[in-house]
Amino acid sequence: MLRRGADRAYAPNRWTGVGGKVEPDELDDLRASALRELAEEAGVAEAQVEHFVLRRALLCVGADFERLALIFYFSGRLAERVDPSCDEGTLHWLTTAEVDGVDVIESTRHVLPLLFEDERRDPAGHEGVKTGIERYPAGSRASQVTWA
Repeated sequence: MLRRGADRAYAPNRWTGVGGKVEPDELDDLRASALRELAEEAGVAEAQVEHFVLRRALLCVGADFERLALIFYFSGRLAERVDPSCDEGTLHWLTTAEVDGVDVIESTRHVLPLLFEDERRDPAGHEGVKTGIERYPAGSRASQVTWA
């Protein structure tokens, strides 16, 4: 998990997964975009990851549509543990129980338990992508997620 740096404009000191934005020339290959971000932020190469698959897609919608984002969640398994560094904050290995005790950003908090379960149930990702919508009420960090 990534604990974002105190100097970050978005979600300083909060926890999330490793990720970033899809570049315009990557729209036809989201997996390659996610692997690029994994390499940039954590120094992990594609060859180090088994079963790197898209598991979930979450559309985040703010009140009155002032915020709209589509987040893709990939998972995979490392052949061996690595301890990389990151210029976005600090990277930490957390157990599922430890995740419950840290300030995880909302969209990630809603998805992590489902990703853990998806990974346990279907390591190779044969079930396909599950989609959801996250709605934020006006003036609130709280949200509600509905999965299809």
